[in-house]
Amino acid sequence: MPSGDDQGPLECRPEPTTNGGRKGVRIHRVRVRKLRLSHGWTQDELAVRVGCSRSTVSTWETTGRPPRPNRLQHLAHVFGVPVGYLIIPGHSSILHCLRTSAGLLQKDVARLLKVCASTYCDVETGRQEVPERWVPILSKQYDVTPEVIRGSPTRDAHNTGGGGTDS
Repeated sequence: MPSGDDQGPLECRPEPTTNGGRKGVRIHRVRVRKLRLSHGWTQDELAVRVGCSRSTVSTWETTGRPPRPNRLQHLAHVFGVPVGYLIIPGHSSILHCLRTSAGLLQKDVARLLKVCASTYCDVETGRQEVPERWVPILSKQYDVTPEVIRGSPTRDAHNTGGGGTDS
């Protein structure tokens, strides 16, 4: 995977946006740009491959604003990298990033899964593993493959540097 980001990582945290109050998370904007350039693609060419506009690609590369979950998965597929490689590591899991990108609250996901919010919170924060029965439900909700859901890092991965900054 590419290394040597020019700028330090941005945190994966909810961020207010101007799109109706929807909150989002950050992606590695420098990684997106370096991956695009390493494939020899212009922003227009990447946009065609991913199915969006050139200005959308530019937004990802300049602001770190992430695409919707299904487009994020497609972007990772086009580059041949895991979704987690494109998401900024921080205090949040991939489940948190997917949930906030979809504009959902923990209680909304808990209701979908038919569990209490604290149970979902324990999984999202990495205190418990993702139950296998949740995988197809979350995969369908976020329009991502089951592998993306199963690959949601635990708290230990964050604390030990798993998926950390490039080196």
